[in-house]
Amino acid sequence: MRSSVGVSLGTCGIRTARTTEDGAWTDGTPFDDWQLSPTAADVARVVRGIVDSPDAPQSLGVAYRTPAERTGIADALAEEYVSDVHLIDRTGAAMEYLRPGLPSHHRTIALFDAGETGVDVDIVDVETGRSYGSARTTAMSGASFDAVVREHILGLGIVRPPHSPDEDSALTAFCRGIKEALSSHLTTSTPDGEHILLERHIFELSIARSTEQAAETVRRLGLEAEFYPDAVIAIGGTSNVPLVRATLERFLQLPVVVPDRPELVIAGGAAVHATHVDATHVPPVVSHRPALTRLGMIALPIAGVIAAIGLFTALGSSDENQRLSTPASVGESVPQTTTPAATRTTTPTSSPPPDIPPPPPTTTAPAPAAANSAPYVQYQQPHYYPPAPPPAPTVPLPQIPGVQMPVIPLPVLPRLPF
Repeated sequence: MRSSVGVSLGTCGIRTARTTEDGAWTDGTPFDDWQLSPTAADVARVVRGIVDSPDAPQSLGVAYRTPAERTGIADALAEEYVSDVHLIDRTGAAMEYLRPGLPSHHRTIALFDAGETGVDVDIVDVETGRSYGSARTTAMSGASFDAVVREHILGLGIVRPPHSPDEDSALTAFCRGIKEALSSHLTTSTPDGEHILLERHIFELSIARSTEQAAETVRRLGLEAEFYPDAVIAIGGTSNVPLVRATLERFLQLPVVVPDRPELVIAGGAAVHATHVDATHVPPVVSHRPALTRLGMIALPIAGVIAAIGLFTALGSSDENQRLSTPASVGESVPQTTTPAATRTTTPTSSPPPDIPPPPPTTTAPAPAAANSAPYVQYQQPHYYPPAPPPAPTVPLPQIPGVQMPVIPLPVLPRLPF
């Protein structure tokens, strides 16, 4: 079954998504080794691992954030000797993923990409993907939400402050897990249930101001853009927080859509883009004609070239013979014919006076040479007509037996009395 994989690069890690022909989506292999600012080289190593896996996909796409990042990813992929990877910008990848599921009356949308370090807002035309304006705010971010949870957990006194980078990373992962749990639960507690760690309403009170500032950024950008958006599409891992959707709806008075697994939208769009690009490649045309027919088609132009060469050679030979047999033109030296002395005749005249010189003798011009008995015949190259290629073999039609319709005898009607 044909499948494609998309890869997206974020501040906190690299995400992958895999799709198949039936439209099912599965999460790719998590890459937690590059949680702290992964680079283009990390992306290239991830792609190299995907290509070398036993279930390597037929199509592969990578989403980038900036043109400089695109150049870095392309160079890193070349160093890893990986080719046929289709690159697409993050906004284009998101539209590739979202466009099929959007209603027809949503012609312009506000793409609200809430990531780890901030929110990127783009006003995008749904059909063409044209951007009418973009903005970025760091008032709301996944890192700021994690910091709110971290401060609350440290204030409870159940966890001591970290004293090493490893302890700090462990505490950050613990707080991120609490934040993600509050997206689907109203409260979180310790595994034994004795201590309440954090409740949703307390968490929302702490992040309300930052979410309102992000919503205000969207509203201001929509007013400045050429077209005001018809809806807001919230993507990115931070969009899973329920307060984000509620605040956007309250501030903008617009429908807000949060797709399932919004953190995989960019990677999924890269996979869809790679599938579309590879589907447009036309396979080479394979001839199904018999071998003799193909041989005749190859020999036909070769025979024509040979015939043309022979014709030109014959014409050149005839021109040379004709030039030798015809008189020279003006300016060429013509050998003069000397008349023998025996053929000359002198007209007798009276002797002139001694002081007058005698006139020159009159000579008779020689008879023209007889023409050749055999006239010149120009050689003509016979035309070459190559044999027609044999016809393609015919396949006899299958013998389909006829269908015998049953004959139903009609009853004999009685004669009616008159």
